[in-house]
Amino acid sequence: MDFVQQVINGLAQGGIYSLIAIGWTTVFGIVGVMNWTHGEVYMLGAFAGYFLCTMGMPFIPALLLSMLIGSGIAIAIDEFGYKPLRKKRKMAVAGFITALGLSTFLRYGANAAFTPNPRAYPDVIDYQLIPILTVDGKTLTISSIHLTILAGTMLLMVLLELFIRRTITGKAMLAASQDMQTLGLMGANSEVLIKVTFAISGALGAAAGVFVGTIYAINPMMGELAGLKGWAVAILGGIGSITGSLIGGLILGVAENLTAGFISTGYKDAIGFIIMIAVLLIKPTGLLGFKFDEKV
Repeated sequence: MDFVQQVINGLAQGGIYSLIAIGWTTVFGIVGVMNWTHGEVYMLGAFAGYFLCTMGMPFIPALLLSMLIGSGIAIAIDEFGYKPLRKKRKMAVAGFITALGLSTFLRYGANAAFTPNPRAYPDVIDYQLIPILTVDGKTLTISSIHLTILAGTMLLMVLLELFIRRTITGKAMLAASQDMQTLGLMGANSEVLIKVTFAISGALGAAAGVFVGTIYAINPMMGELAGLKGWAVAILGGIGSITGSLIGGLILGVAENLTAGFISTGYKDAIGFIIMIAVLLIKPTGLLGFKFDEKV
C-alpha cells in the first residue's frame, strides 16, 4: 500500500516535469535550439504567480496571467537572444552559448531583484485529503493540491495536442519540425511559427512554476535543476514527442518519490539522470522520439 501511495504522490510531480519537458522539447524540435533559459522562464513564472496570488488574485486567473507573462518572456528571449543568430553559421553552437549566458543573466538578475530568500505561496488551494481506494483497512489518498496539479497538467496537454493536430498553425509547427526551410519556400512565415513556439514553451514553463509554488517554496535558483530535469525527461520521452514527454515526466516523478520514500531523499535528484543515461545507452531516441541527427 505504501508503494501505491508513493506512486500516486509522484504522478503530480511527474506532471510538472512533463510541462517543463514539453516546453523544452517543442523549441528544440522546431527551432533546433537547446533553450537552457527555459528553467529561468519556469522560475519567473513561479514568481509572477506568487506576486499575483499575494495581491489577492484567485488561483486560476493568476495561473493564466502567469502563463501569459511566461509567453512574453520567452518571446523576448527569442527576439533579443536567438533571432540575431538565426541566419548565422553554426547556429547550434552559438545558440547554446547564448542560452547559457541568458540563463545566467536571468537567474542572477532575479536573485538580485527578489533576494535569495525562499518564498511560499499563500493558501490558494484548500488542502484536503481525498480518499481514492480502501484496501485491507488502509485508504489511499491524494491531496487536493496534487489532484489540481495533475488535472491542470492533463488539461494543458490535451489543449496543446488539439492545437497542434486541429489548427493550421499547429500543423505548420509539425511541418516546421521536419523542415523549416522548405516550409518557408511554401509561403509559411517561419518567424511567426518560431514566436508561437516560444510563446507556447513559455506558457507551459510558467504553468509548471506556478504549480510547483503551490507545493514548495520558490527561489531564484529553482530553475537550474528544473531545467536539467526537463532536459532529462525530454530525452527519456523522446525529443519532439509531446506524448513521450508526458510519459517520461510521470516516470521520473514516480521514480523520485519511490526513491525518496524507500531509499533516501539524498538520491532523489540523481535518479532522473540515472534513468536518462540508461535510456541513452539502451534506446538513444527515447521512448517515442526521433533520431537526434535529424535536427543537429
